[in-house]
Amino acid sequence: LNSVDIIALAPAIQELRSLTLLNIYKNNIGNEGAIALAPAIKELKLLTQLNIAENNIGSEGAKALAPAMKQLKSITLLDIHKNNIGSKGAIALAPAIKELKSLAQLRISENNIGSEGTVALAPAIKELKSLAQLRISENNIGSEGTVALAPAIK
Repeated sequence: LNSVDIIALAPAIQELRSLTLLNIYKNNIGNEGAIALAPAIKELKLLTQLNIAENNIGSEGAKALAPAMKQLKSITLLDIHKNNIGSKGAIALAPAIKELKSLAQLRISENNIGSEGTVALAPAIKELKSLAQLRISENNIGSEGTVALAPAIK
């Protein structure tokens, strides 16, 4: 799948109101596909697992997805690893992630979020009382990010 495919599929995905798992792993939807997918995701109120890893989403795609993700009150698994969302994408996603009280697994590795993105995510992660698994490797979080993250994962 690429961005053109997701743009075509998004309206149909939006109608799958009883969907509990959406796996679009390892495609190339890019920012454009993420922007098109965001309104569909917002309507998937029963979604428990969302895997959009390895899709070349970037920061603009993450910014578009953030408000939609905020609506996923039943989600237990969010996998957005290897999308190169950068610090701007992590900053945009942080308020949404904070609202995901059922989240048990957050996979955000290999996104180049850096220390700035980690500092933004840390308070959100701290709020995730159900979180059992956090994958945040290969993000160049640095000392500042580590210091911010440490109290969040206690």
